[in-house]
Amino acid sequence: MRLVLANSRVYSCAFAIFGAVLMFSGIAQADSWCKSVQAPHIHVKTDTDSVRYDYSKSEKQLNNFNIDTVNPYGDNVITDVGGLMEGRINMGQRMKYGTLTNTHTNEICYWYTEITVTLHISPTIYVANEFPKGTCKHNAILGHEHQHVMIDREIVNKYASQIGKALYEEVNARGVYGPVSVNKRAQLEATLKNRMEKLLTTYSDKMNAERRQRQQALDSLNEYERVNKVCK
Repeated sequence: MRLVLANSRVYSCAFAIFGAVLMFSGIAQADSWCKSVQAPHIHVKTDTDSVRYDYSKSEKQLNNFNIDTVNPYGDNVITDVGGLMEGRINMGQRMKYGTLTNTHTNEICYWYTEITVTLHISPTIYVANEFPKGTCKHNAILGHEHQHVMIDREIVNKYASQIGKALYEEVNARGVYGPVSVNKRAQLEATLKNRMEKLLTTYSDKMNAERRQRQQALDSLNEYERVNKVCK
């Protein structure tokens, strides 16, 4: 009845860039040509693997897992791990851009056309083989570990909504990036990538902090005592 949390981020910035070239016979003003021609599409998706179950390991083997939550009995009390939930939340992101190039001024503008963020949960529940499937203690431990899975699902749904709102505000606050010299397009692409990664990292850190707090709250002394007394 302890918890292993694993978090990873995959910021896959696929620079799928769709561009157009503008040719002017006269002097082009930035505010007359440097503007997006496509509203951005923002997608924040959540999905979860089916829960995997592993009943093959002993308490001694589960004790050797790198466990994130703190033993509620204190460091001076030796306890065996009867079960645990190993949960992975992967955050992936892809971006696409549109561009306009002014051949008269040799400048370019960028804007986001599509941003896709995916939050994926991969949960595994372990119950020690000292508690065979179908026994009261096995079922009690299993019920507790399922609560850990439900917390992860609630957390992911909560932050998916917040991330979607933050992305919408970000892309609409600025709209277009540029114009800059075409010689600096690589720097501008890096800026777009870094701004989005910074935003997602901020929300990922918030999500993980709340996740740890809520998961630790479940692994309380009262909850452990409740599970231990269920089958007595």
